[in-house]
Amino acid sequence: MEQRENYTYEFGRFRLIGADRILLREGEPVALTPKVFDILLALVENGGRVVEKDDLMKRVWPNTFVEEGNLTQNISLLRKALGETPNGVQFIETVPRRGYRFSGAVRTPQADQQIGPASNGDVVIDNFSRAETGELNRPLTTAETTAPSFFRRRIPGFIALATLVVVAALGVVYLTGIGKAGHASADSIQSIAVLPFVSEVPDSDTNYLNEKILESLINSLSKLPQLRVVPRSVVAGYRDGDLDPRKIGKELNVRAVVTGRMQRHGDMISIQADLIDLDNLAQLWGQRYDHKLSDVMLVQEDISRDIFENLRLKLNVEEKKQLESYRLYLKGRNAWNKRTEDGLLQGIKYFEQAIEIDPNYAPAYAGLADCHNMLVVYGIRQPKDEFPKAKEAAIKALEIDDKLAEAHASLAFIKFRWDWDRAETEREFQEAIKLKPSYGPAHQWYSSFLVAVERFDEAIGEAKKTDELDPLSFVASSHLAWIYYLAGKTDNAIDQAKKIVDLDPTSFPARRYLGLAYEKKGMYPEAISEFEKGVKLSGSPLMLALLGHAYAVSGKRTQAQQVLNDLQQVQSQRYVSPYTVAAIYAGLNDQEQAFKWLDKAVDERDIWLMNLKVDPAFDKLHSNKRFGDLLAKIRLRP
Repeated sequence: MEQRENYTYEFGRFRLIGADRILLREGEPVALTPKVFDILLALVENGGRVVEKDDLMKRVWPNTFVEEGNLTQNISLLRKALGETPNGVQFIETVPRRGYRFSGAVRTPQADQQIGPASNGDVVIDNFSRAETGELNRPLTTAETTAPSFFRRRIPGFIALATLVVVAALGVVYLTGIGKAGHASADSIQSIAVLPFVSEVPDSDTNYLNEKILESLINSLSKLPQLRVVPRSVVAGYRDGDLDPRKIGKELNVRAVVTGRMQRHGDMISIQADLIDLDNLAQLWGQRYDHKLSDVMLVQEDISRDIFENLRLKLNVEEKKQLESYRLYLKGRNAWNKRTEDGLLQGIKYFEQAIEIDPNYAPAYAGLADCHNMLVVYGIRQPKDEFPKAKEAAIKALEIDDKLAEAHASLAFIKFRWDWDRAETEREFQEAIKLKPSYGPAHQWYSSFLVAVERFDEAIGEAKKTDELDPLSFVASSHLAWIYYLAGKTDNAIDQAKKIVDLDPTSFPARRYLGLAYEKKGMYPEAISEFEKGVKLSGSPLMLALLGHAYAVSGKRTQAQQVLNDLQQVQSQRYVSPYTVAAIYAGLNDQEQAFKWLDKAVDERDIWLMNLKVDPAFDKLHSNKRFGDLLAKIRLRP
């Protein structure tokens, strides 16, 4: 099946942007679930050709067994979203006993080629840069566009995205001296000021966004060698959109300025940014960017590429190496943030490429460590296969730069989950936070350590700090629900998780924590419903095991046993945490089997063991002497 996910398609009144995972109807976003979007993209890519049901299901639900009814249901949802009626426009044709065919006309202007049946409706495909998608690529709900507090908390993620786009594009002029019109400057630009962007409709949200974009853009440009960037405190006073750039340039003694305009349309943000050479009032570069507020990870690859292709100082070989390593590092972090198997493996590739170019680039080693760590966390690889690699990379990063906060946080994670060294874990986390208080993952992982050792108030404080610092996705907000749950604040956990689910129904971590909290309150039907949805969304053995535990504690022993059988079959294809299997047996009140699997978890140094002391799933085992012995063995008890 042909795949061109970085293309943009138009058919009828619709515009399908594959890179951004957006479907627009006459410019307005159409809400689609991720699976429905995947189906539409697959059909459009193969316009005019029959897509077999099996091929379509393998693409949309890879490595997951689903019934054909799921496909049929999603096709029905897609037809409704496209406005199909029995006597009206039909985009999707059912081919009996085979599959489906997209019957609308689609054309690829890059190759001057049309996909699908000839039609009077022209279809344009723009060659958008490939955007990396992750857990947060989902349709925006009404709640998301009307929840001011959450809007404000999601803004910094878009800021990172928008900032990197603008910085990246400036990089082209920076390195080549060639602007959009093809003009090359006789000498390089060595001083620049970023002026506050003008908001078309000023309000508290867009003003906040403006402030953060200005701050992030200045910080990013300051990393470029030989470029003097006017501090934010100085440019903050230039907020009038009618100010004369030449006058500002003279006052600030800079050669160039960046100006911009910003407009919000519901859940969409449009930014027009321009780089102006004040010597001759020439526009060296200009670009418009349109993105969803929720698409917080999509543009980092574009930005990192453009950053090193657009500004224009004369760089020596060493500086070029540093910039190229930094570009690859950004791409690696973008891939790491997706938290998928493909994303993590791609992240490893980018970090290794950065290291190959510059073997002394410490951040790339820290990124490499984080990818290996997350391969374990998400059940993709076994602890024994990845944690040693992660530890080696983190130590190497610190050998190069012992002040790198990211590396200290990576090593702390390993000390906690693999070495079981409580003293060193805390020392490394505190060092990371001291060096870089704004580094969200350090606070997040530290909160997990604190809750594991029953320092609940501190854990909640760190989790809240994470939520404030890392609003690039709903992961941080979901993590706060997890900490509330383990700290025994079940109602808080439910409230927090429901906020995420209301805004992002496809967030399986939020459904995981909501299900756990429901289960703790004895709301078993609600818990089972959340876990069932989580299994469908993720296909994760962890979610399946949680469903098995809910079946067990609610008296559904047959279903719980079936889950155990399913997990046994899954083990031949994916890593299954013995800790999660032990939890099911604990729910079935089979303590012998529960301890057998916990012993296996100890042998494998299962990462979830660090939750053993506070995990409600094992409350009934606390009175057993073997439980205390286990805690001592994994150093959770003196």
